[in-house]
Amino acid sequence: MYDIRAYGATGVAGDLCTAAIQRAIDECAAAGGGTVNFPAGTYLTGTIYLRDNVTLNLESGARLLGSTRREDYNADDFCPQNRVFKERVTGAHLVVAVEASNIGLTGQGVIDGNRQAFSDQTWDEHPHLFEYPEWRPGQMIFFCECRNVTITDVKLYNSPYWTCFLHGCEDVVIAGVRVWNDQRTWNGDGIDIDCCARVTVTNCIIDSGDDCITLRGAIDPLKDQSRVCQQVTVSNCILRTRCNAFRIGVGNGQVRDCVISNCVIWDTRTAICIISKYSEKSLGVNIENILFDNLHIDAMRPILVSSNVRGCQPDETVKLIRNISFSHLRGRARWSSYVTGNPDCLVKDISFSDVWFEYSGGADAVPPEKADRSYGEFGVKCAPAAFYLQNVDGVEFDRCRISWRDPEPGWQSAIMAQNVRGLLLDRCRLEAPPGGVECIRNGK
Repeated sequence: MYDIRAYGATGVAGDLCTAAIQRAIDECAAAGGGTVNFPAGTYLTGTIYLRDNVTLNLESGARLLGSTRREDYNADDFCPQNRVFKERVTGAHLVVAVEASNIGLTGQGVIDGNRQAFSDQTWDEHPHLFEYPEWRPGQMIFFCECRNVTITDVKLYNSPYWTCFLHGCEDVVIAGVRVWNDQRTWNGDGIDIDCCARVTVTNCIIDSGDDCITLRGAIDPLKDQSRVCQQVTVSNCILRTRCNAFRIGVGNGQVRDCVISNCVIWDTRTAICIISKYSEKSLGVNIENILFDNLHIDAMRPILVSSNVRGCQPDETVKLIRNISFSHLRGRARWSSYVTGNPDCLVKDISFSDVWFEYSGGADAVPPEKADRSYGEFGVKCAPAAFYLQNVDGVEFDRCRISWRDPEPGWQSAIMAQNVRGLLLDRCRLEAPPGGVECIRNGK
């Protein structure tokens, strides 16, 4: 074990330790690998680079704290895969590994991005958000095209941007991790899994200022353009965010063969957001064979599945979304769940089994004849039905229930469908909202 204090790291707040930490990592790697240990203390640092066969262990009471100086971090172009996103952010990172194998972060300590030193004042125009800082680092942890990655038990706090970004990695275990970002943090994602294969995320608690967990297909920056986001499981997690607990999509690649189970989602805007296309320049992501099982949801919107982030776009080409199943879901909501495709029905085979949502709200529901935009994440927020279906081929509801608790005027139906082929309902209890028109409204 390599103790960073033996290399000059003091553990005293304010003492920059970047060089000492890097010496310990490099010597450990040169000796064939092992563990670099952080005893209790505060270790101020800029970018540090993990090497093959090296694990960082943060003991209880150890805090790895991000520097506030740009010169202490990597350059934006330090590796060809690094990208600077158009969200008022740089390409700087705190902990980096590129094309490394057998690496890890573990222990009971904290990796702290020091967000509060970059931005800690709320925005007058939007008091639920901090002001954008003059500069800020990008993803706090950036592991790119790495193999055999383990992140266990550590606490990841106060990232100024995304917290943990895995891009093009294989064979990843994330377990027992706690992520906390103030809800007012711009783009404060929790764990972003992009073009990664064979990943498990278990027993994590994530409270974030943006998406808690994402499954992405952004292949463009990677050296290996054949990578697919696949064989990912997420289980036994507790999630809270002002945005999406799960976001699936983003990029031009593929997301497939993933299972999400046994999770609690609370105090959240959208629990599950599956969207193929976000950008006009993108063809979207092919998304298929995604299973959601045993979730408790307390969110404004439980489910959104859409070809386009803006809802139905009649004249665009977009990739296929198909074979998405939701089973054993319970929860409360105030906005419609959406399943919407383009007119060529590129959303197919969506199933709901043993799902029970209790709805309130309704005052902001907009009926189709009055909607000046499509129903979507960036479109009209709420349709006048608990489930709004549009341009879908194959939707099944089995043993599903919609009930109402003190709803406001605006709701019309439990389910509203337009241009839906193969709508099947079996053993469902779909209550018409008080003052509503009917349980199911199926139009052309």
